[in-house]
Amino acid sequence: MTNDQPPTPGPDEIMVAAATRRTVCHARGHARIGVQAEVVVTLGDLGTHWQPGALWQDCWGQSYSMCGECWQATRQVAQGRRPALVITGIARDPAG
Repeated sequence: MTNDQPPTPGPDEIMVAAATRRTVCHARGHARIGVQAEVVVTLGDLGTHWQPGALWQDCWGQSYSMCGECWQATRQVAQGRRPALVITGIARDPAG
């Protein structure tokens, strides 16, 4: 039996994969105007529930399609707040 589920990120880990063609960015304003996603970002547990420094607790284990601008903003916040952050799964920086 094969497992078709993608791997889940661990604590303080963000997994990034290339977005499929014709996928729009998850951000409401970007989706409304059709901004194309460049990556799909899956968030691991970025902290301990309900503790200071935890990021985006409702998003843990969820995947989001993001354009380069949104991914860079997400990455910058996560790296600034989670010093042990590991980003896996992409060989290049999609936004430059």
